[in-house]
Amino acid sequence: MNRLLIIFSIATCLILSACSDDEPKDTSELIHMWVSAQTTETLHWGDYNHDYPIECMQVKYSLDGAWEPMMFDAIENFQYEKGVEYELSVLRTTLSNPPADGSAYTYRLEHIISHKVLSANMDGIDECIMIPSEGKDFDMDFTTNAPCEIVRITGDIFGEADLLELYDTGYGNGYSLRLNIPQNTGMGRVKLLTLRFSNGDQKEIGVWQMPRAFSDTETFELPYQGSLGYMIGTDQNNYGKIRNIRIVGTMNANDAYYLNRILESHGYQGYGEKPQYTVDLVQSGFALGENSKYGNCGICDVASKYLPNVFSDEVPSGVFTSNKYLTEVVLPENIKAINPSAFSHCISLIKINIPSACIEIGSNAFKSCTSLTNIEFPYISHNIDLPHLQTIEDAAFSNIGRLNSFVLTESLKTVASTALSFYVDKLFSLTEEPPVWDVPGNAGYVIGPKPDGCTLYVPFGCSEAYKASEKWGKFKIEEMPEDKWWEMIPSGNR
Repeated sequence: MNRLLIIFSIATCLILSACSDDEPKDTSELIHMWVSAQTTETLHWGDYNHDYPIECMQVKYSLDGAWEPMMFDAIENFQYEKGVEYELSVLRTTLSNPPADGSAYTYRLEHIISHKVLSANMDGIDECIMIPSEGKDFDMDFTTNAPCEIVRITGDIFGEADLLELYDTGYGNGYSLRLNIPQNTGMGRVKLLTLRFSNGDQKEIGVWQMPRAFSDTETFELPYQGSLGYMIGTDQNNYGKIRNIRIVGTMNANDAYYLNRILESHGYQGYGEKPQYTVDLVQSGFALGENSKYGNCGICDVASKYLPNVFSDEVPSGVFTSNKYLTEVVLPENIKAINPSAFSHCISLIKINIPSACIEIGSNAFKSCTSLTNIEFPYISHNIDLPHLQTIEDAAFSNIGRLNSFVLTESLKTVASTALSFYVDKLFSLTEEPPVWDVPGNAGYVIGPKPDGCTLYVPFGCSEAYKASEKWGKFKIEEMPEDKWWEMIPSGNR
């Protein structure tokens, strides 16, 4: 009996051993893998929502093979860095029983055969470093996949205590940027650091310090086009205190955008004292260009497609449209055109000047400026530059306030039928013959200034011709003196 039991046990063990040898096992092999310096996007295993791809590596298994996506943590003991191209020796294990929602392989790094930095990157530091107006001394630590150094510093000087230096921490790929920034007693200011890496790449870092506290009246001297944004900073409560603004220097579209930011920053909610703004542009002007010099630092970060188009020697179309708090603007003398809707619906605008160089006032330029009472023309004299105004387009002055005075210059050639539909106290016509503008379909007449309570001043000896005119005869007419007639025009228009 015992002998039979022993024989049965031996047979059972042999059978079980044979069965065990037939079970599938994991197999491993050493392979070469190439890892791209560029990443891609893919879906995670089992994730079929194509709206949410995730970033991952790109790998291939032969030099001429196709790139395939692979998760960052798929290779055990391997730390991937963007911008670096790798050739690896990897132990790939084929799983005998892979998970239903996972890969059939696992990977473990044996060693890195070679690596090459193709594009430099930095971790732990922003492209734009913001510094408060009171200044700051600190170190900013970051890592990079390639050695680097500062090769250029441009922009503003932050003072005698100004210090920027870069040093190697001695820990792996670690660096530290040391900044000693003194207190700012002026406008916002920017430095631009250029870093050069061992592979030849260069990267820029902006250091932007906030401005001092602003007062009621401020002058902004623009060092270059596009600089107003960083000069005023990001604190709306700070630049919202400004009421009288003077711009010196040429503005581009970014500057126009930030000027409007100032004009709309008060936070008025319909109660209390309504803010009023004056803008002096006598020493300024509008120029071509939509990009800020430091736009790459995220300072002037408005996409150009959302900015108004700006043309040289012209007030841009719509640049101040619907600003409810702008009360006075002084334009520079080089302005040749006030483009359509430049000031339309500026319901608080009281005073504007028309420069002597201005040839054209566009359609709706001052439409619905219901508070507009003072339109200044340049100093009018036979010895000083005469106005060049030739064209006033549709509805340029429709639905405006009652003007103190208005000048119909000798140079006027084309006036649209609805261009001059306003009330005025004193109207000056400088032509010896009563103006008749050729407007197709309107019998040569315009819906001009309204005669109600208006005195029309005409050149010496020309009153009878005006009185005989069907249009101008409705006005109360007075002649200007033969000599020094320009002194009749209110001083605000000279």
